[in-house]
Amino acid sequence: MKINTTRFDVVEVDEDRIINFPRGVIGFKNMTRFCLLPYKEPIQWLQSVDDPDVAFIVSNPFVLFSDYSFKVEDFVEEYLDCKDIEDLMVLVILVVENSQLYANLRSPILVNSKNLKAAHLFIEDDSVPIKVLVPTVQKCGSGCGCSH
Repeated sequence: MKINTTRFDVVEVDEDRIINFPRGVIGFKNMTRFCLLPYKEPIQWLQSVDDPDVAFIVSNPFVLFSDYSFKVEDFVEEYLDCKDIEDLMVLVILVVENSQLYANLRSPILVNSKNLKAAHLFIEDDSVPIKVLVPTVQKCGSGCGCSH
């Protein structure tokens, strides 16, 4: 499937890799179909399939913040039809502000990696920060871009 984007021109994505948000993304309730586009590890783009202008910078929060945690309510696993918590992919949206990269840890995106059904949550826990500076990822020096 070809997807028009304003940032990446036209990209080809397998239809079986489309992530479905039945209730949309927070602030974008009518946008329900997205795909992940690789960027520089650990960063990816969550690109809308239906609107070329809508894309979010995302990352696995556990790579950026080793102590990150939150409780997944049982109804979320049921909603995503997730039988094993290990099948959940967790992403957080990153924003650039004043040349700094920040993560919204209170609003994770959960994706069932088996059926690609997703939910964008808001955690009602004040101990989980909404905006936190993303630490600089050190490169290994081999030019591969990894962080080991």
